[in-house]
Amino acid sequence: MASEILIKGMVCERCMTVIKEGITNLGHKVSRITLGKLSLNTDLSKDDLSIIETFLRENGFELISKKKVRIVDQAKALINEVFSENVRYDSQLRFSSLLSEKLHLNYDSISELFSELEGITLEKYIITKRLEKVKELLVYTKFSLTEIAYITGFSSINHLSRQFKELTGLSPSHFKAIKNTKLNLSGRSAKIM
Repeated sequence: MASEILIKGMVCERCMTVIKEGITNLGHKVSRITLGKLSLNTDLSKDDLSIIETFLRENGFELISKKKVRIVDQAKALINEVFSENVRYDSQLRFSSLLSEKLHLNYDSISELFSELEGITLEKYIITKRLEKVKELLVYTKFSLTEIAYITGFSSINHLSRQFKELTGLSPSHFKAIKNTKLNLSGRSAKIM
């Protein structure tokens, strides 16, 4: 049997070396180690896990429970599902309510856990996913910017434009113009051939 341990705070080769040596010194055979994850060749008892957790804490790392990872993964899946559908975004939808209801936790706990494990806020993740949908609509549809703002739940074109520029460095209209230029160029090259 094998055990997998998720570890917070591993950021470099040195971290992996410290953990591998420490776990080996505790009497466990490490089968694989990557940033954030340690695989052992044996099952761990509760006592073994407690000793490993103490070792990790003493060295500036933290054991991440699989339950926490599962909650964050479920939150990401719910958010992705909302933006992957080809229906109009429901402007009445509140992610705080959706996540709390589906995950049976209060939103603040979900948000805190998300930030802890992902390194970005839940709100930033939602905005990023919303703007990915905006890019998709700009590139693959003929919707106007007003329609796209409505479809993706932005309160106004200005709000959409500000968020879009902050993330991409371009305005949505400039992004769409680049797409049109590429289409025109590819259309010309197809005619030449």
